[in-house]
Amino acid sequence: MNGTVETLSPGWHAALEGAWETYLLGSYPIGACVVDADGQVIARGRNRLGEEKKVDGVISGHRLGHAEVNALLTLPELSAAECRTLTLVSTVEPCPLCLGAMLMQRVGHLSYAAADLWAGHSEALTKTSYPSQRNVTVSRAPQSVVRACTVWQFTFHMDRGMPLDHGYFQIHRESELALYAAAEQLHASGSLAALRKRGASLEQALAVLA
Repeated sequence: MNGTVETLSPGWHAALEGAWETYLLGSYPIGACVVDADGQVIARGRNRLGEEKKVDGVISGHRLGHAEVNALLTLPELSAAECRTLTLVSTVEPCPLCLGAMLMQRVGHLSYAAADLWAGHSEALTKTSYPSQRNVTVSRAPQSVVRACTVWQFTFHMDRGMPLDHGYFQIHRESELALYAAAEQLHASGSLAALRKRGASLEQALAVLA
């Protein structure tokens, strides 16, 4: 990745920090946040599926403990009109659960990094009736962040032993072959997993992912 973490926008910095914190704990490296119209972070969330239950204010130790849901749960009390000016930022394309939570919260914008061709659901924003009425705008992360998060996801699933003939890998190999190959190299070298074991910094991880 070009530059350093400090060159990222506050939103992408916060989302990546959440993903890295989760990865250090051994779970799915997905982080999210909500930013206001000025790009300032007003809520944060991260994946907490494999952690202890009963963490105040978020969902933890439960299959619903997704990063985007947890970010939305920590939003301050806002009107529907105010929510429509907000952007949900996520390191991975939201699944049906997280997209639905964003719609229920009336958040008007979505920005994500890695596409999830297996479980991602952003197409529903334009292809089904109820979401399309919300007129949610969608954007992607800077290309360097897209690349880093995509390779990170692939490597994580390889490291945790997901079968290479799994549908997730099959669909991504067909459309993102170069990034899949980069993940194979990281998996074979064990360098990303080694950073996790020694509790390295996010900036060190992004340098490896680049």
